[in-house]
Amino acid sequence: MDEYLNTVIEQIRCKAARPFIEEELRGHIEDQVADNIAAGMEQEEAVKCAVADMGDPVETGISLDRIHRPQISWAMLALVAVVTVIAMLIHITIGGNGVDGEFYLSRKAPVRYLLGLSIMFFVYWVDYTFIARFAKPIAFLMIIFSAYVMINGVSYNGYSYVRMAWMTFSIKHIMLLYIPVYACILYKYRGTGTKGILKSLFWMIIPTLFVFRIPALMTSMIMLISMLTLITIAILKDWFIVPKRIAIAAIWSILIGLPALLCGMFFNILLYDYQKDRIKSIFATENVPYVTNCIRNIMSVSKMTGNSGEDIMSTLPGFNSDYILTYITSTYGLLALILAIATISVMLVGIFGIALRQRNQLGMMIAVGSGIVLLMNMVINVLENIGRFPPTSTFFPFVSAGGCSLITCYILIGIVLSVYRYKTIYPKHVCVNYPKIKIELKL
Repeated sequence: MDEYLNTVIEQIRCKAARPFIEEELRGHIEDQVADNIAAGMEQEEAVKCAVADMGDPVETGISLDRIHRPQISWAMLALVAVVTVIAMLIHITIGGNGVDGEFYLSRKAPVRYLLGLSIMFFVYWVDYTFIARFAKPIAFLMIIFSAYVMINGVSYNGYSYVRMAWMTFSIKHIMLLYIPVYACILYKYRGTGTKGILKSLFWMIIPTLFVFRIPALMTSMIMLISMLTLITIAILKDWFIVPKRIAIAAIWSILIGLPALLCGMFFNILLYDYQKDRIKSIFATENVPYVTNCIRNIMSVSKMTGNSGEDIMSTLPGFNSDYILTYITSTYGLLALILAIATISVMLVGIFGIALRQRNQLGMMIAVGSGIVLLMNMVINVLENIGRFPPTSTFFPFVSAGGCSLITCYILIGIVLSVYRYKTIYPKHVCVNYPKIKIELKL
């Protein structure tokens, strides 16, 4: 049996797939051996017959090699390439109108897009189970980083940044990468019951509170809702073996209902002034924020196709980042807005399609987490750009200018592509323990 299995495995080029294929084949052979013995054969004869029934080992190995090899989602790559090229051209056009401030941001965009693509391919090449193996150390470092920014970050326009050498990082975008890491933490606690849920809640609450106090209210809300969605899926998938309805209702009530109640009771104490103004503006019919009023005016005069004639570059701050959709609408027309939203929506459908077709539950959860982050940012950003949501810290995926938001998008799509790459290799569950290091001392 071992000789047969070794010959089969030698034909498999993907090393990651070999142990799972060997385990599956060995199980089939052992089952057949048991059936042969039950039919009256001797042990040795039963093994020989079972191995013979498996067919030629070389041909079997070649057939399995065709199936169990890394995959490439060419459709997703093509879509990312199209979006990247179009977005890059938009920012090149914007950058040609000036050299300072927001124009400088767009002038640097091509370099950032190329950097983003490079990082995406690197993340795609890395096995996504690597993230799962080191999920807790990665999460711990991200929490420490957010705490550092909360204490020592540079505040500008209500947002916190951290400077390292010549680079400036936006914590509100970087911490969105915590979501796929949290998916891995949930997977590590699979099968630990209520104790695992409580530990998972700890890894959820601490970074959310730090990000909230940085302050980055919208980012903390996106993080919280994304992680609540992931833990809900985990409970529904029986990762924790607890009463599903009770557990889900309790978690959502405590983490959404209680904070909402506390904010209502202590509105003037818990929130910063700019956070209060943004919440009030959601319900305001008069005296809306300047930016929201500006967007509504621009949208009201925009055409189906062509330029509206509005001088958006001098009237709307952040026209090439947070409000890039308003710029696209004013410059190219409402049809361009619809096409932009439709294109990213198709990409999101593809991401969730990749997640739902995964047989490996870890890959499914990581892809879902990545998709939720992009989806929530897109939805809120669209609402902002049509004047139906107050100004806040979101971005339109792959199109808004800004180094950290772009890199975050490309890392997330790289993770999804990595999940797709190994879709025919990993079984339903994989071991994601820390790798064992053997040290031999020869005296």
